[in-house]
Amino acid sequence: MVNIVGVRTLVPPTVGGPPVTESKMMARAILQCRPNSHPFPERTLVLDQSVKIGRSVARARPATSNAIFDCKVLSRNHALLWYENGKFYLQDTKSSNGTFVNNQRLSKGSEESAPREVCSGDIVQFGVDVMENSKKVTHGCIVATLKLYMPDGQEAKASPSTAVGGAVTSVTAQELYQLRTYLQEAQHREQQIETKLATLQRLVSSTQEAATHSWKAMIDEDRLLQRLETLEAQLSTYAKNYPEDSVREEMRRLLDEKGQYETTAKESLRRVLQEKLDAVTKLADLERTLNTSEDELAHIKEVCETTQKELVELLEKQSVQSEQVAQLTEKLKNAEDQLKDAEENYEQEKKELQSKLLEKSSEENKLMARIESITAESDFTKEQLSAMKAKYENIKNGEISGLIKPVKDSSGFDMLSIEPSDFKQALETTQREIHTLKDRLQTAQDELRQAEANVSQLKQELADNKAKSAASTALMEHLQAQIATLEDRLREYQVVSEIPVIYDDIYDDNTLVRKKKDCLKSKDNLNEDDAKDEERTNDLDDTIDADTTLTIISTKECKDSNVNGTLEDKDEEKEVEVAQESILRTDILRLQELLETSRKAQETSEKEVARIREDLAQASTAAITASHEASNLRQQLAASEALMTEKVKTVGSLQSQVSRLEDSSKEVQTQLSNLTVRLRDEQQKVQAAQEETRLLREKLSEAEELASLSVQEAESLKRRIVGLEERLQFNQASPTTPLILPPPPCIPSGSNEVSNKETLGECDTTVAVCGGSAEERTASTIIDENSTSTSKTQICSIPDNSGSQTNVTDIPEISHSFVTKEVELSELKNTLKKLKEELSQTQKECASLQERERILQYTLDTEKRKTNGSLNDTHQDMMDGLITPVLKDGSLLSNKLENLQEELALVREERDKLQNKLSIVNEDFQQLAVQNGMTIPTWVLLVMGVALLLFSDFLQSLL
Repeated sequence: MVNIVGVRTLVPPTVGGPPVTESKMMARAILQCRPNSHPFPERTLVLDQSVKIGRSVARARPATSNAIFDCKVLSRNHALLWYENGKFYLQDTKSSNGTFVNNQRLSKGSEESAPREVCSGDIVQFGVDVMENSKKVTHGCIVATLKLYMPDGQEAKASPSTAVGGAVTSVTAQELYQLRTYLQEAQHREQQIETKLATLQRLVSSTQEAATHSWKAMIDEDRLLQRLETLEAQLSTYAKNYPEDSVREEMRRLLDEKGQYETTAKESLRRVLQEKLDAVTKLADLERTLNTSEDELAHIKEVCETTQKELVELLEKQSVQSEQVAQLTEKLKNAEDQLKDAEENYEQEKKELQSKLLEKSSEENKLMARIESITAESDFTKEQLSAMKAKYENIKNGEISGLIKPVKDSSGFDMLSIEPSDFKQALETTQREIHTLKDRLQTAQDELRQAEANVSQLKQELADNKAKSAASTALMEHLQAQIATLEDRLREYQVVSEIPVIYDDIYDDNTLVRKKKDCLKSKDNLNEDDAKDEERTNDLDDTIDADTTLTIISTKECKDSNVNGTLEDKDEEKEVEVAQESILRTDILRLQELLETSRKAQETSEKEVARIREDLAQASTAAITASHEASNLRQQLAASEALMTEKVKTVGSLQSQVSRLEDSSKEVQTQLSNLTVRLRDEQQKVQAAQEETRLLREKLSEAEELASLSVQEAESLKRRIVGLEERLQFNQASPTTPLILPPPPCIPSGSNEVSNKETLGECDTTVAVCGGSAEERTASTIIDENSTSTSKTQICSIPDNSGSQTNVTDIPEISHSFVTKEVELSELKNTLKKLKEELSQTQKECASLQERERILQYTLDTEKRKTNGSLNDTHQDMMDGLITPVLKDGSLLSNKLENLQEELALVREERDKLQNKLSIVNEDFQQLAVQNGMTIPTWVLLVMGVALLLFSDFLQSLL
């Protein structure tokens, strides 16, 4: 019995069942910190009432048993969490930054939300990340994984989204590929725009420097020539003897006006030529931009074709991968459903088997009690057999003679008397006991059959459970072994139950005695004795029956029965005694045999009891092993739950990475929008440049027309000057004869040469400006020097021609003025050389700056290509599922890119400065163009100059 009770106590409880103190258990919630959250220790909340979630204040400080956080983005009363009717609820209580469950906000800002049911494994977020502008510090929000436990200690159900692996990301692979293509196209366009800007900057700087240096040189040269001409004109006028000072003053004034008119004419011509040069450069730039735009168009077409092909391939891959993902999700759902069904079946089967095990243990207790009762009955039968043996020994020793001869004791009474009624009553009691024992045996057999049927049913159920659940095979095998042992014990109990056969044998002996009694009765009927004889024979038969039933009758009853007998039938009695002795001897032999068999049966029953006890010990060990296996299964279940939690964490990290990628994609979209805006601005600038080139072409055509008109006028003036020279020579050949010249009059040789020199100088200036190169300008300078030297010789020869009208005192002044002019001319030459050197130096610096910008642009392009390639590779690996997006060398690449971008920004600043200078030059040019519109045409100035010279010569001839 002790072992049986031990087996009961070792039966394991149900997995996840409530503890003893179930009434005191409450629902619990655990908040676990996530990596992207404001740091906080794990919080365990007892939900016996609604729990407030909020910010730390003076009266409510953070602790591990409450939901108060030291976080600035939370409100004081942010949200509520409670348990009601087997469900957990979360409610936002008018928080400013909101409450999120699985990235879904419960309500709008400063509005109370409806109660939202939450499940175990959900990701809750209280508040949002807030950046402080003054300190540039980001305050993080509270992001936690919610673990919920029911009052019985079991974990609450998980939401479908977290069980499957999180919601599907909103950004698809196609959108990421489109973003990638947009980025590549934007980078290519940016590179082309930067190359265009670099070329424009180089052209602008080179043209600006060349224009400034060339125009400075030309202006200085023109001023010098103009000064020389004015001085030569003054020298010629001073060399002549005018009688009136008023005439000289008038001539000086006219010469000054002539110089002013020439300067304005040259300035206007310079402006026109500058406009022409600008138009030509802009035309070249536009042609260059047209070529680059055509190249860009061809490149964009190629990129478009390749991207379309790649897009088709990627769409096919995406469709295949989406199908695979759908199949895998379906398989995962089916596997999870099967796992849940298997766990439920396992729990149910385990409970059923435990209940059956308890029933079997109770049946074993009953069987053990029955075995004990059977052993007690066997002991009782053993005592009865010993009593029977003692009685039969006494009968054998001669005590049976007391049935015939009464024995009296000292008091005078008989010691043994046999009464038929008592004898029959004892016989009936023994028969009743035999029948009750038979009934018990029948009930035991019925119970045995029922147990066998139950065992077969259990076998069938165990076979079905084995086919359903592979996890419970070990426990089922142990239970099958235990059931097999129980079957063996029941079979052995059947063997033990054969003990009541003794009673059957006794019953058979009683039937033999009855048969013999019937034989005696038949003999008595044949003799037809009297009634006394019949009574006596009946008494004798009763005594025989009493002896066979092994009941002890008192001596008084035996005496009374013997007194009632007669002495006449002594012979018959002797025969009966002999028969009874033989019967008793056979009965004694049979009883001895039965005693030996009972002893053997007792020994076998004792062995069987020991064996049953061993089997019970084995069953207890099997129960212990089953409990150990159940604990192992619990550990495996806990390990699987830990794996599931890790998977949930990985899914959460992947979701955070996907959100970061979404943010980066949004930034890329903003950059793309900015680039498109910049591209539109550049296109507008190009259109404005095209419009400006058109206007410049029109101005250039007008300037060319004006130049052609000025050339024609110069040729006509040359022809008129040649005619005037001829007339002047004719007038000098005949000085005595007065000649009235027609309008136009003759022109002296000196003034003619000066006018020729001016005309040549103007032609050389136009040639130099139209050429635009340094060599042509130097050649024009040499021509101007030659013309200047010829003008000097002509001026020196003027006094010889005039003869008597030259003064000798004016010669030293004229020579001194020539020396000063030569010094000024040498200084101007030196300044021209310096300007040329500075021009070459600035050109070199511009070339070095352009080379530097080109190198920087090339390095930046290479770094961008590398980063784009690495990003594309990592993105492809992420799409293939090979790696997770972890930035290792991002700091180095970002530093390189920042340095290159800073250098490029410096170069762009220099470019902007040059563009500002160019804009200033354009403003000056526009002002000069306005002044050009106000100046007097060149041919009018030339005609006025020639008319003044002719008038002066005419006055001189008259004097």
